[in-house]
Amino acid sequence: MKSIYLRLLGAGMIASAISFPVHATENGQVSYPFGVNTVLNGMLPPPGSTQYFNYSLYYSSSKFAGSNGSSAVPGFHLTVVAETPRVVHTWGETLGPFTLSSSAIVPLLYTHLSTPGGTGNRASPGDVILEPLMLGYANPSKTLFAFFSPSFAVPTGSYSVNRIANTGLNTYAFLPYASVTWFPRPDLEISTTTLLEMNSPNHATHYHSGTVAMLDYLIGYSVNNRLQLGLQGTLLKQFTDDTQNGVEVGTDGFRAQTVALGPQLRYMWGPASGVVVKYQHEFAVRNRPQGDKLWVQFSFPI
Repeated sequence: MKSIYLRLLGAGMIASAISFPVHATENGQVSYPFGVNTVLNGMLPPPGSTQYFNYSLYYSSSKFAGSNGSSAVPGFHLTVVAETPRVVHTWGETLGPFTLSSSAIVPLLYTHLSTPGGTGNRASPGDVILEPLMLGYANPSKTLFAFFSPSFAVPTGSYSVNRIANTGLNTYAFLPYASVTWFPRPDLEISTTTLLEMNSPNHATHYHSGTVAMLDYLIGYSVNNRLQLGLQGTLLKQFTDDTQNGVEVGTDGFRAQTVALGPQLRYMWGPASGVVVKYQHEFAVRNRPQGDKLWVQFSFPI
């Protein structure tokens, strides 16, 4: 059972968050990189173990969707390349059936943005995300895994109010989330991550982004012990208004939404090591960029 657990863990390229300026709500941005958690979402390293995760992302968008879904910014183009390491450590002490883990995520970003107001490029670190306490659980039969994390994004990324392209958001964010992985049978995986993002105001612009709910999910079928094929995607829905200087932005509060869907391939090269390649196409987008994402995620114990 332990070897099965480690094999599954190694495939869990679940990073909880990478901060990059693609998604919001100011300018359509959020701290959480929705779409990242589609691999064994509910699993953490076993007690006393440390796991390294790496997330590579290429995102391209040539449309900023307005409140009715049509293009709202002529000449808009956004490209983001992210390389993000993450380390997760599970402490040796347990609380009955529960484990305690900690994690830190430090994104490295390149952003290119073209708008009618000009073009900008920026390559620098993004906002760090800290997960000081992750409470994990696995049932005795190891068919259900789950954890809860009250994570935080801090404004460590490069930001200037006068720059077109930034790699930081200049806000703090509270990102509580719950991740679950269920195996209804040994070759079938159903995983979800449900998250809320609540942001502080951006004091440079007096803009306060509304609260956003997000869901990442996967339905995966294991062809054998090494190879899994899956269908994965993400949903984003903002449910409170953006404000600037205390006044609602636009006629709809600039409430963002996104739906994305795509295939996923997972390959294990060792008992706790593996790689995931996945593609996500965005549609039904409102008040944010609409584009396509290509992810490459890998993990191994350290």
